[in-house]
Amino acid sequence: MASKTKSKSKNKRVNRAFRQRKRNPRPYSKAKPTTAKTPLVSEAEKELGILKKFDLTLEFGPCIGITRLERWERAEKHGLNPPTEVKIIISKHSSSEAYTDCLWSDYIILK
Repeated sequence: MASKTKSKSKNKRVNRAFRQRKRNPRPYSKAKPTTAKTPLVSEAEKELGILKKFDLTLEFGPCIGITRLERWERAEKHGLNPPTEVKIIISKHSSSEAYTDCLWSDYIILK
């Protein structure tokens, strides 16, 4: 029994020597409720994103060498059901090359 009491008292001494201290909470440790800021995306960026998605969708056929409207009409002719919003966007901005030309129009086509 004497050995057990010595080990207990030994543990107490170690605990006293290495006491754990409670730290003050750091200012950044508390989670403050933040309002999520949604990025403001302009209408033009949304429309160009839709057109880019249309260009990258291979379901509607190749897009190199033709305009977006020609590609949309070809896909419609072959019954591929292209999105109507793409045609609306293209017809609304028919004078701007950013809307009418496909994504790959700036690249050189090797023949």
